Amino acid sequence: MGPRPGDLNEALVASLETSGTLNDQRVAAAFRAVLRHHFLPDHPLKEVYEDSAIMTKFGERGIAVSSSSQPAIMAIMLEQLRVEPGQRVLEIGTGTGYNAALLAHLVGSQGHVVSLDFDEDLCSSARAHLAAAGAQVVEVHQADGANGWAQEAPYDRLIVTASSDDLAPAWLDQLVEGGRLVIPLSLAGPIQFSTAFVRVGSTLVSDSLSFCGFMPLRGEMARPPRTPGEGEAAPAWLADPESGVSCGFEVPGGDARAGFEAWLAMTDSGYVRFSRNPEDPAVFGLKDHLHGAALLEWRGSMLELRTYARGEELAARLVAAHRRWSRDRPSVQAFRITAVASSEAPQEPVEDIRVLRRPRFTFFVSPGR
Repeated sequence: MGPRPGDLNEALVASLETSGTLNDQRVAAAFRAVLRHHFLPDHPLKEVYEDSAIMTKFGERGIAVSSSSQPAIMAIMLEQLRVEPGQRVLEIGTGTGYNAALLAHLVGSQGHVVSLDFDEDLCSSARAHLAAAGAQVVEVHQADGANGWAQEAPYDRLIVTASSDDLAPAWLDQLVEGGRLVIPLSLAGPIQFSTAFVRVGSTLVSDSLSFCGFMPLRGEMARPPRTPGEGEAAPAWLADPESGVSCGFEVPGGDARAGFEAWLAMTDSGYVRFSRNPEDPAVFGLKDHLHGAALLEWRGSMLELRTYARGEELAARLVAAHRRWSRDRPSVQAFRITAVASSEAPQEPVEDIRVLRRPRFTFFVSPGR
């Protein structure tokens, strides 16, 4: 006789608590009450109750388009969302229905959860999973999440379980004043941030961020195949890596992974990331149209600083940025992001504020102190 699902689930939840990932007692209770195997009936129990994402649907060329998210990041996002009993919640990205069931437990019998997915087959299977798990307050619809679900608006909470580099106006419109929106944002650099926004009038203001990784939204909010500054094709003058000039400055490779690249991307408008070819690791640094570029390039376990064209001033700026980061080691929690509809956003630069403009919203990023 193999291990029982309840025992496996308890071990998973306990490990999330021990690691410090899961701290909210109500969220922990939801994880204990909702068994993940109801939502992944075709997967082995051992796999289901590991703290890992499980791919559930594949599109063209075998690329995954839907998954059951890693429980750890689900816990983080649910804690960011701060759901209360009796609230109305809109979820963009139903997937298997597991997260919707957790939301249903959090809102209780007096609350209501509306969950949207782009694919009808996923909606159909999620409804079956939710019924098997006994989740009674979840309504699942096939729809493009960019439009929200006006029929049941307004919502106290809104959660998006796929990444985006912009926000949909409908999400702001359908959220109550003081309501919370949690979404994986890809604003700059290779890192996504699970960002918790609070609605303040016609703006959204972040109050917490956490590293995360999600597949991109599909439909109207789908990102273009390539976004400038994030793995864009190298310009012609950079095609020959030996054309750069070494500055005699190196950065430990671990610093990039520990947050330096993410911090640089979110604080300096000159940030850029290049891919010379799919086989080589991407290089990153600073670039402008007047002075060329200063780039950090992998040399074994270190990143070597090299300049291209007239990049000496950019190199000095990059060295100073790394020294500031090394001194303070700022947490991503230090960032404060304010999102304003792009049609209403001021066009002039703001001192000490990184401005990231998107078609629908403009994001003002303060590095904090």
